[in-house]
Order: sequence, then C-alpha cells, then structure tokens
Amino acid sequence: HAALACFAPDTLALYERRREEFRQRRDYFVPALQALGFEVPVTPDGAFYVWADCTRPMQRLGINNSWDFAFAVMEKAHIVVTPGRDFGQNDTSRFVRFSTANSLDQLRTSIHRLQALLASDA
Repeated sequence: HAALACFAPDTLALYERRREEFRQRRDYFVPALQALGFEVPVTPDGAFYVWADCTRPMQRLGINNSWDFAFAVMEKAHIVVTPGRDFGQNDTSRFVRFSTANSLDQLRTSIHRLQALLASDA
C-alpha cells in the first residue's frame, strides 16, 4: 500500500514541489560558491551535496588543506562543511562537501558568512 501511495496524484505533486525547492537551492548555491572562488567540477543533478575545490579560498586564508579549512570555516564563520578526506583518498585535500539540504535563507546566510570570512584577514 505504501508503494502504491507514492504514485498518488497528491504524493507526486508533493515530490515535484520538493524537487523544485532543491533545484532552486542548487541554482543559487553553486554560482554563489563559484563567485567566492570555489570550483565546482560537477553541478549536482540528483543530490543535495556540492563537491567543491577550495584551493583559492584556502590560499586566501593561508590554509594548506581542506581539513584545516573546514575547521577554520566552522570556527570563524560558524558553517559546517565536510573535508574531502572523508570521501576518498585521491587529491581530496583540496575539496570540501557542502550540503544544500537546508532552507534557501540558511544557504544565503552561509554564503554571506563565507564571503565575510574570505574578505577578512582571518
């Protein structure tokens, strides 16, 4: 019964609304990260995570790896990101993963905090 309920018109409409919300978040967040100097090698299509090269932002802060970058962002901008080393071993020290599974307002706040951190002398 539960599986069949997934295909009910009300359920499909809810799914489409949620999918559109995630698309809007991604379409705001990825370009905003890129404007701050993050490189996003692949725009997510079905996930609510963004894998980003943080080499340029790290350089601005005088940091050498994404592990230390993640801690600096958490400590100074109050944003939690996940360092790349949690997702593999091949050149992950320059990547972080962001989640867009939050409200658009929270994502905007995060971008503003990142922008302020990167503009400061940290």
